[in-house]
Amino acid sequence: MGSVHDVAAAVIERVGSITAMKLEKLVYYCQGWHLARHGVPLFDDAIEAWRQGPVVPALYRQHRKQYTVSAWPAGNSTQLTPAQRETVDWVSAEYGKFSAIELSRMTHSELPWRVARGALPESEPSSTQLSAEIMRTYYARQLADPETAVALATANAALEGVEFDDDWQDRLRDVASGLVSADDLVAEEIARITGG
Repeated sequence: MGSVHDVAAAVIERVGSITAMKLEKLVYYCQGWHLARHGVPLFDDAIEAWRQGPVVPALYRQHRKQYTVSAWPAGNSTQLTPAQRETVDWVSAEYGKFSAIELSRMTHSELPWRVARGALPESEPSSTQLSAEIMRTYYARQLADPETAVALATANAALEGVEFDDDWQDRLRDVASGLVSADDLVAEEIARITGG
């Protein structure tokens, strides 16, 4: 297993000079997707639920007071296995196009950060660690394409004696595609049922 510093070095090699905040978010996504795809962490360091989103304190201590990071001398990307490097390359390609602010907002909307924060307001500091198991489960669920996700949800519901009509399947497809959050869908259904 490589270190978080090796992952940071690989991310910078892949995307080039980036803000420290963007580096933190890309390293977080590397951990989440590696857990989902391989069932094991990419690195052992803790990830905490800070105000700006997930942060690895071990990285923060290295880049503190730096806005832009162009190299990561504390890490060596050649220490990563091919599978680890593949994760870094994929995350860099998929998420590297987003700004640090966009990545922060994305992490704020996702379950691992929200669970770690609990009822704490977004403006409050926190050093609560994100659960690797919640990260693994959350990102593993994202691996299914929308049609497969809807088919699985429909089949699971049928086993429970619940039938989804075409409208519900369309709404589930919207959630699986990321057009609507599951929370919003539940809120809409509660409002529909209660007349609110």
